[in-house]
Amino acid sequence: MMGAVGCFAFNSVFVRYAAEYVHPFEVAFFRNFFGLGFVLLVVLPQEGLRVVRCQRPGLLSLRALVNTAAMLAWFYAVPLIPLADLTALGFTAPLWATVLAAVFLGERMRFRRWTATLLGFAGALVIIQPGFKELHWASYLVLGSSALWGLTVIIVRKMTAYDTPNTILFYQCLMMSGFSAIPAYFVWETPPSAALVHMAILGALSAGAHWCHVRAYSMQQVAALQPLDFLRLPIIALAAWLLFAEVAGAEVWAGAVIIFGSALYISYREAQLARRRRAG
Repeated sequence: MMGAVGCFAFNSVFVRYAAEYVHPFEVAFFRNFFGLGFVLLVVLPQEGLRVVRCQRPGLLSLRALVNTAAMLAWFYAVPLIPLADLTALGFTAPLWATVLAAVFLGERMRFRRWTATLLGFAGALVIIQPGFKELHWASYLVLGSSALWGLTVIIVRKMTAYDTPNTILFYQCLMMSGFSAIPAYFVWETPPSAALVHMAILGALSAGAHWCHVRAYSMQQVAALQPLDFLRLPIIALAAWLLFAEVAGAEVWAGAVIIFGSALYISYREAQLARRRRAG
């Protein structure tokens, strides 16, 4: 999980580096393209051609399409707002997933879960401070991206009942390469070698993050691992300070603690309910 957290944290750093040379949509395409190559290096020796067998191609396609839209929105926002703000607002993804699970999966939302969810979104308002500080429109783009990430969580819950994690990961990278190539085509320019290096590193970080993530959750419950995810914020805040001279304000830390605390409570609550259902 620590490996996944570190890789995820530095994704935005290399997106920003690469976006200095080419459009963020092109960065997204190369991220998926190089990521597919690294995934194949890991997955094929383990499973061979069995990895291409899938039972729900429709769900795989839907997940890849939604994931691509989330990635495009996120990558577009990376050069525009501070990385710590970006990361803190990204913590709202589990909150969106909770709401969307109630809407699309019919999961029951009781008072405590609604309270925690609303408190989490209040934390996002602490960061954004509408009406109190100059707000970049890209902040809302990040929130939209996080909502789409939350939707992918809902789709994955359905997918894991039919396909293996390696198959899901393989088709995710394959389909996202194809989907992201379409917007990249309209802004295409030949990337210089420096951009290719940054995007290759980005692809490796992304593949490594997803591989570590899958391995971690195959060995431990989500509720036990989720607290480690908060380490993304101090890691990215330190990197942003050292590399881009960005200093995260107190409102970012305060809002992030509120958002993450609410998401953590929801995660533990879901784990408790799951144990009760198994015991019953």
